[in-house]
Amino acid sequence: MEVTSVCFLMNMFVLLTEQTEPAENADASFPDIFPRRLQFFEYESITVQCELMEDANVWRVMREFHKSRPTNSSDPCSSPAPSCTIKPALEKHSGEYWCENDLGETSRTLSVSITAGLVILEVPVQPVAEGSEVTLRCIHQKTELHHIRDFYKDGLHLMTCYSSNSYMTIRNVSKADEGNYSCSISGAGESPDSRLAVHRTLTGPTEETPVQCEQNKTFSLESAVRVVLFVLLSLVTGVILYKLRKGNKIIYIQEQNHRQRQSMSVRGGNASLTGSKPTA
Repeated sequence: MEVTSVCFLMNMFVLLTEQTEPAENADASFPDIFPRRLQFFEYESITVQCELMEDANVWRVMREFHKSRPTNSSDPCSSPAPSCTIKPALEKHSGEYWCENDLGETSRTLSVSITAGLVILEVPVQPVAEGSEVTLRCIHQKTELHHIRDFYKDGLHLMTCYSSNSYMTIRNVSKADEGNYSCSISGAGESPDSRLAVHRTLTGPTEETPVQCEQNKTFSLESAVRVVLFVLLSLVTGVILYKLRKGNKIIYIQEQNHRQRQSMSVRGGNASLTGSKPTA
């Protein structure tokens, strides 16, 4: 009985530990950012806000730039406020953004990257749960035409996607997938790094699934239409060829029959000539 009680208490302790581990994600949407991504092109408008909590009036947006620069009161988010807008966003505004209140409490941090280049990687802003599915999109600023896209994790090459509008999908996400991701597009350059955060669940992923290239629905529908048209064209071509061959065969048989009749006529005529007797 005593052993059973001890085991019960140990199981309860483990359960409570697992449940409290992702507690920091209860406010995973805090702070929030619009548009909902971590990488941006220069001259976009970006808004960071700490207004989602009940006591939002005591929370303010804080930031620390990636590159040290002189303090300037005109810098975005330099004045304490529940939200701030960076317009236009410049590369120098890249940095860490978080929320802080008068008691010194802080939220999770968003690492925001603003690039003067042509390529960004769309990574989930909030931590993703183990076992879920994540899609990373490599975006070209000016075009979505056919370009080769390469994806990287922690500086190591993961995979290459050769079709247009390609995404990299990670199915059944695990803690092992957590890390810094980037991408490159042939002829356009490489994106900055952004961290994919993963938080544990009570059950966790059942098995690991490799990443793979995905195509959007428009491209898939387009491909399906092409396949159907190709099949129809093949069928029509096959019917035409069949009819042509059948017609040629009929003509051939008719010619053979005609030649046989001519041959028989010639033979009959020769036989009649050979069997006739000269008249006196």
